[in-house]
Amino acid sequence: MTSPYLQILYWSLFIFGGYLLGLLIKKYALPFIGNATKRTEIILDDALISGVQRIAVPITTLVGFSFGFIFTSIFSEYRLGIKRVIVVCFILLITWAAIIIVDEIAHFQMNKIGKSLPKSSILLNLINVLLGLIGLLFILQYLGISILPALTALGVGGLAVALALQDTLSNLFAGLQLVASKKIKVGDYLILSANEEGILEDISWRNSTIRTLINHIIIIPNGTLASSIVKNFALPDTENSILIPVGVAYDSDLEHVERVTIEVAKKIQETIEGATRNHQPFTRYNLFADSSINFNVVLRGDNFASQFLMRHEFIKALHKRYEQEGIEIPFPIRTLYHKNSIEQKSDDNS
Repeated sequence: MTSPYLQILYWSLFIFGGYLLGLLIKKYALPFIGNATKRTEIILDDALISGVQRIAVPITTLVGFSFGFIFTSIFSEYRLGIKRVIVVCFILLITWAAIIIVDEIAHFQMNKIGKSLPKSSILLNLINVLLGLIGLLFILQYLGISILPALTALGVGGLAVALALQDTLSNLFAGLQLVASKKIKVGDYLILSANEEGILEDISWRNSTIRTLINHIIIIPNGTLASSIVKNFALPDTENSILIPVGVAYDSDLEHVERVTIEVAKKIQETIEGATRNHQPFTRYNLFADSSINFNVVLRGDNFASQFLMRHEFIKALHKRYEQEGIEIPFPIRTLYHKNSIEQKSDDNS
């Protein structure tokens, strides 16, 4: 019979071997496989590789511990308890692996469309909680613990909790409704009926977070957002038309003005970052104003924020080109008649 100290040594070698194997897999095997999967358009394989990299060492270490348990007879009086611990650890690791893979799939999907995944995404958190509960149920089932009394207690206690947390649950289900409707998504630029506006950063279990263009954060309860009238600049797509008002003098050649303006607008569409490349800009005259003939120039940007740089560059370029072409942008003119002066003039004539 092998001595206990030698068996402990064997068991330690199994554990160390499993740990070392995990490091080798994480450092060499998985990156090699990952380079191959990156060349495919399938997200699942990239997520699996990324997820397995994070759990490779714990898994192989636990496998080494299990082999040491099988091939040694040490701690014979505690073997049933050790076996249960090993199985519970395997269930926990599998649950953790499922949560990691779901997270990685979500991150890869968001990165594919050019967005970052918020840490408190309501849908992702609910999926993680659901996976955790499934893992817990497997553990209870394996340990022979009946879950029926627990479910009954949860049902009675859940009613009391629901009554005490009406507002919180209302915001939770409002957030789920927002996610399920797909009318509002993280990354969309929104303007609410109360005039709050910005990029939707996150929909969490209670609040939604909007980041303004000046980098401030607006926190809105999900129920308030769900009941608001919302203008979404990302639907039906992220492209937005940009109307820039311009006025020229009454003695201008309008055909010449239109031609010059379109040339400048086309250059902006072709060169400025964020401009929609296949859009043909156009002008529409719309008003005989007090001192000018007014019209709109219609550009198009890939997203809401691109309009600011496009307006900036277009106004500079158009002003310079109008100066070169001799096209006048008139100052506002008002003719004022002073009542007392008119009455004095009438008295003098009489």
